[in-house]
Amino acid sequence: MKGGMRLWMLAPAALLLLTGAASEMTVAEFLQGMKKAESLGPAALLSSDVRALRAESERVREMYVADITKQKKAGGARHSCPPANDRPKMTGEELRSYLTSLSPAAQKQPFRVAVYNLMKKKYPCKPA
Repeated sequence: MKGGMRLWMLAPAALLLLTGAASEMTVAEFLQGMKKAESLGPAALLSSDVRALRAESERVREMYVADITKQKKAGGARHSCPPANDRPKMTGEELRSYLTSLSPAAQKQPFRVAVYNLMKKKYPCKPA
């Protein structure tokens, strides 16, 4: 029974992972979520929308750090060159400013792509 219980408990998480990749949040959706959260004021802290934005931000950040770490270990060209600890810092306002500066067409791209582009702009690699 315990083994079956564990498998059942893992199934929803696996389903989330499988469906999450197919339905990445776009920049426009992320901005819409930010705007909605701001309209809630202090109640935003309890909002599922805010939790979703944080989760998406953290997911993309972890992907970025993993990609940069792999590229660094491989020794070849890197996408971008964040500080030595490979844990780039960014304020919410910095992110918002960048995302809102994107054209409507660019806001249709996945949030992940926009963040990677911002990291490339913020942390360019210096020629060797």
